[in-house]
Amino acid sequence: MDANVVAPGAKLAASEISKEELDQRLEAADQKIKRLAQNFNMVAADLFQEEMESFQVASTAGGDVEIRNEAIRSAFTVTHDMRGLSKTFGYPLLGEISSSCADFIKDRDVVESDKELEIIRLHLGALILIAKQGESGDSGTAGTALMAQLTAAIEAV
Repeated sequence: MDANVVAPGAKLAASEISKEELDQRLEAADQKIKRLAQNFNMVAADLFQEEMESFQVASTAGGDVEIRNEAIRSAFTVTHDMRGLSKTFGYPLLGEISSSCADFIKDRDVVESDKELEIIRLHLGALILIAKQGESGDSGTAGTALMAQLTAAIEAV
């Protein structure tokens, strides 16, 4: 096989492609990721806001267990998915808070106390705030302080 030809992969064409073609495809993918990253924080803010609204419904639904459980499952799915995406798009603090929330939910067989629900709300509120502010990076000492507060709240439960 020629050194300038890449062996076919599952996601590539069935025939071999040149190194130049692969480089062009990778560059195009990189440009798409950069374009997506420009609006990522606002898309994330909207998504976290929807989750927060679900929690408001769950809180006012008169203790309906199924509504509460659906809101918790949804929050887990969103925060679990966003932990990796946030880091990919240059928002590691969003990823860290998302990870903390997903891990909090995952580590419990049942989330039922008002305090546990409040921990999830605190995470979602922090995620909304950070995303709307467009806080990329780790936000330095403010990000560290926020994570410390969320960790302390979890430890208090």
